Amino acid sequence: MAVEAVNNYSHNTCLIPMAKGAAVGAAIGWGLKYGYPLNEDEKTTKEYLHAQNEIKKTKESFSPWTRSYIDEIAAKEDKSLAEDTFVNTYKGLKTGQKIGKSRILKAFRSLVEKDSDSVEELKNLFYEARFQAEKIAKKATKSYNLATKHFRPTEFFVITGAVAGAAVALLHNVLKTDVRS
Repeated sequence: MAVEAVNNYSHNTCLIPMAKGAAVGAAIGWGLKYGYPLNEDEKTTKEYLHAQNEIKKTKESFSPWTRSYIDEIAAKEDKSLAEDTFVNTYKGLKTGQKIGKSRILKAFRSLVEKDSDSVEELKNLFYEARFQAEKIAKKATKSYNLATKHFRPTEFFVITGAVAGAAVALLHNVLKTDVRS
């Protein structure tokens, strides 16, 4: 029984596997730049906190996205009383203003006086508006997180991946033996 790796010893047998391992490792490292979640240091920078605060403000205030949702309901020709009350609740608001609980309560009170059966529909409209605002805020947060990851140093991830890939390839090549009997 002879070990084939010892019998066929050559000086350049590990260079090609190491180069392939380094290339694969570099690609994995580049992917990890975007795949690795944000750490606490990245989340506590002034810029990140400011952006998250702005996203929160946009979620809680009247915005262009809120305007498009309201306009969609207002464009209906046969609006229900609840939909009409909902649209009127937002009249006069400008971008950046909060709707306020008093406006919402006033809308519910006026609807109860007119038609108490439509209160549930109005409640659902406000919930849907809130849901849409939260959905848009989540998209904005994901986008900002991706932008934050883009600023990570690519060289660190690529070089670390290449070195790790080359090391794994070298270990694999050194430990690989073909045994003949």
